[in-house]
Amino acid sequence: MKFIHTADLHLDSPFRGLADMPTQIWQKIHRSTFTAFERIVDNAIKEQVDFVLIVGDIYDRDHHSAEAEDFFVRQCQRLNEHQIPVYLSYGNHDYQIVSEGVTSLPQNVHVFGNQVETKTLTLSNKETVSITGFSYGKRWLSADQVGSFPSKTTTDWHIGMLHGALAQNNSEQDHYAPFTVAELLQKNYDYWALGHIHKHQVLNDNPPVVYPGDPQGRHKNEDGQHGYYLVQSDSSKLKAEFKAIAPIEWCTVNANLDHLQAADTIIERLQQQVKSGEQFKMIALNIQPTGEMNALTKQLITNGTILERLQEQIAEEDSPTWWPYQINLLEEANLPKMTDLDQEYWDQAAKEVFNQSAMVELAGRLSKYDFIAEHFTEPSMIEELRREASQELGKEDHHED
Repeated sequence: MKFIHTADLHLDSPFRGLADMPTQIWQKIHRSTFTAFERIVDNAIKEQVDFVLIVGDIYDRDHHSAEAEDFFVRQCQRLNEHQIPVYLSYGNHDYQIVSEGVTSLPQNVHVFGNQVETKTLTLSNKETVSITGFSYGKRWLSADQVGSFPSKTTTDWHIGMLHGALAQNNSEQDHYAPFTVAELLQKNYDYWALGHIHKHQVLNDNPPVVYPGDPQGRHKNEDGQHGYYLVQSDSSKLKAEFKAIAPIEWCTVNANLDHLQAADTIIERLQQQVKSGEQFKMIALNIQPTGEMNALTKQLITNGTILERLQEQIAEEDSPTWWPYQINLLEEANLPKMTDLDQEYWDQAAKEVFNQSAMVELAGRLSKYDFIAEHFTEPSMIEELRREASQELGKEDHHED
């Protein structure tokens, strides 16, 4: 048996704050979520997989564009032409009431309803597979859904599909079908296909409990490689292998300018220190000042002159392979370190301040807008705010809650 596990496609993601760039680069970024899913479909056909799992958040918002829906239907139709079934569930971004028989999707697409249900298929080698899952009917789903999942059936393989987050044991934070790994393992499934978290990670090896992450990172906090998991049977077990396919990678490059002064010389040095390659990169340049860096160089960086000039040069290239969206001049002086007691108080305060409920309260009435609510309650965003606050106190916070 061989199948693809993906989730969080976020087709037609708006990529807010990046419109001020050359048209050809903006179009590449705007199309990146579409390109990523198209590559997944290409690989599904090439690998001749038995089926494809899509675990929630196909679209970026509940009111998605017609372009995104048409594109998704066309890609599913491509899979249909190769007799590859698709099993999908809707998540907190594309939540909807699922009605039987009401769909514009090709016949190879099997959509899970709003209550936990199991679908069964028979492979070409006569092995049987049970797949259990559900779709979000509303944006927040605070109740634990795993209790409604049946234990492993008599089929050869049983797979669970769950768009959700690890339980925080806090009613104000557990909005996305909270679960624990222990309760997943109690079901004795052969594989748990997760969705919702945008960083690919394996929560358990045997059986695999896997987040594939989103196929395309959508902002600087979703850096590194993105893709999907190719899952294959090996004797009586399933093994998952991560496949990177994102057309764009967000990353940070540390640069050294020393005593350079002329803007053209600084820009030339920065370009030399960036190694792009075939994959297009969205790059934040971090510059650590040294004792030899003079005031003029620092001013050219902090007032945006270097970034603007660098962007202008790259925009003139026929086929640019990277785009600098930010240049940071790091702090030269070391801030005082916190004492152990200070750190203890900081950790306690951080737990109370940097959490979903506090962020929603801070946003106030603006939380009624989905894009604001999602921004301030997304774990990666909260962690980024926490890191920045900790840096201001003179110590990078590496503690996990």
